[in-house]
Formats: sequence, structure tokens, C-alpha cells
Amino acid sequence: MSPDTKIDSIMDDLRRRILAGSYGTQGRLPGLRMLAREFRTSQETMNKVIQRLQAEGLLSSLGQRGIFIRASRTRIPGLLPRFDLYLKEMGLEPVEENLEDPALIPVPPEIADLMGVPPDARVVRRIRRQGTITAYMRIAENFYPQELAGEFIEQMKADAHMDVVEAIKQRHGIVINQVHEDIIARLPSKQEQSWLKIPRGSPIMEVDRVCRSKEGTVVMCNRLLLVASFFVLSREYNVSHWDQV
Repeated sequence: MSPDTKIDSIMDDLRRRILAGSYGTQGRLPGLRMLAREFRTSQETMNKVIQRLQAEGLLSSLGQRGIFIRASRTRIPGLLPRFDLYLKEMGLEPVEENLEDPALIPVPPEIADLMGVPPDARVVRRIRRQGTITAYMRIAENFYPQELAGEFIEQMKADAHMDVVEAIKQRHGIVINQVHEDIIARLPSKQEQSWLKIPRGSPIMEVDRVCRSKEGTVVMCNRLLLVASFFVLSREYNVSHWDQV
């Protein structure tokens, strides 16, 4: 049996067990050494099997914490006030953490264009990893105008769950009314792969948002990196192309 055929055979067997609920719906998979013994193969081969099932979306890795059965896909209805509360409503235990300290930084060129600010402007940047206790699901990178969110930086550092948009509403009376989104599918960078604990070949969806008030003020630019196997992005709309006489 060739190495690839052996990997495919073990994948088929392990996939059947996972889908049959042999390890629970969000349970932890046995260790690599134990699985290798069970399937009478090497740890190297078993590791390749695990990585491919991760890319397929059946498993998620939390590094030293182990490999877990992945939760079912999450349907995202659009811009949410709090992703962690949305997960909690679905009966999941949310996890949210700052990947870097929120800070005032020189505006990146592409963000300057989106926000309509001078290239020498400074903006508030916040980047967080979000998901559940068994899976990292997405990275949220937000940019806010300094004049709207600069005073909240220390609060963001202390509380990864802080709702900055709500704080802007309470302090400045400005709310998001319009959202423009661009969505692309791609492979993760090495840094993104490390943050999300996913194999290099796992696809991600990048959602780039510009959020404005009804007066046209940019309140937030939001870049979401979603592990594609966790999410369903749904759209429903009317069409009139065939109604015209």
C-alpha cells in the first residue's frame, strides 16, 4: 500500500468514527501516539491524517491542549454587536483574547483609503482571536478613528470583550447605520495559520467591512479572518431581472 493510499484509508476510517459520534460532538481526540498505535501506523502518518481532517473541517487544534471534534458550522447573519454573546446564545462557551495590545498606530495605507483620512493620520487598532474553548474560529482586526476611540484604549486592553461601538455611541452619540463588505476566499499567511492553529492548506474567508453612520462618518473598519470550515455566510435578496417586459 502506497503512503497516500494508507493515509486515505485511515482518514476514511477516522472520519466515519467522528461522524458516528465515537468521540462526542465537541470531545477531545485521543493523543497522536495512541491513535498511531490504534491504526497501526507511524505518528508521522497519523499527523498527516489529522492535518487533512483539520483542513476538511472535522477537527480543530488548540496546540498543547489537544485536537478536538469541531463544532457544527456557525451561520453569521452580518455585523454583530458581540460575537461572543452570539456564540453563547447557541449554547457554546466563547473565548476572546487580544492578540496584541490595542494601540494608537500610524494608519495603514489601505485603511487610510477606506476611512478617508490623511496618510499621516493615526488610528486605534485592535486585533483579537475569537472562538470557543475547543476551537479558534476567527480573527477580528478593527480600526477606529482616533477622535472616536482613542480614549478607550486602556479599557480595550483590560477587557477583550469590550463593545467599542457601544462606547462610541454612549460618548459621541454616533451609531453605525451603513455597512459595506467585500468577501474573498484565500489561504492563510504563516502568521494567520499560527494564530488560528490551522494547517497551511485550510481556506479562510476574509471579510473587509467599512461601517459608517447615516451622516457618512466612518465609525470602524473591520477585517475578519474566518476559518472557512466553521462558517456559512448567507444572503437572501429579491431580483427583478426577469420581471421586466
